[in-house]
Amino acid sequence: MTAEPQSYYLTDDSDWHADSMPPIAAQLRNCIFGSDWLEGEPSAFDTGHRETARLLETNVGVSPTILGQFDPKQPRKSIPPDRTVLTLFEKRAVVAEGKLVRIWPHRHEAKPKRGSAGFFAITEGTSFSHLRVQLYDEINHAVAQAKVLSARMNGSPVVVVRFLSQTDWY
Repeated sequence: MTAEPQSYYLTDDSDWHADSMPPIAAQLRNCIFGSDWLEGEPSAFDTGHRETARLLETNVGVSPTILGQFDPKQPRKSIPPDRTVLTLFEKRAVVAEGKLVRIWPHRHEAKPKRGSAGFFAITEGTSFSHLRVQLYDEINHAVAQAKVLSARMNGSPVVVVRFLSQTDWY
């Protein structure tokens, strides 16, 4: 059995998963409406895919996992503009029950925007939307913080994401 790596050993190249990955039933509210784009794709908390993926987020919700390449015009067709910001994140890790379940290596390049760089934890929030919390700027510290957040939220799953880009969504 492969032991969970200590958070301080994690780097941008880390690629690890638990031997037994627990199914995570939690769901985030979807930001895609009136479209079948990403229908059937893994949820944000899914850990079964091998490649580093991406997620889109608005103030309404979070998309399912985006695997592979996608047409940058597709969000305009599938996510209604609604006086919000559309943010693209790189999905880097999933934590559940206060433990790291999966971590993927850095793959996608970021387009830095002042005040938006770094890592975030996304987890369940209210029935209206999700909760997003900014974390430290390094993956090892971000995962350590996500583990504490998950443990303090009675084991709720947390997806650790890295900011890639954002655009006003009107």
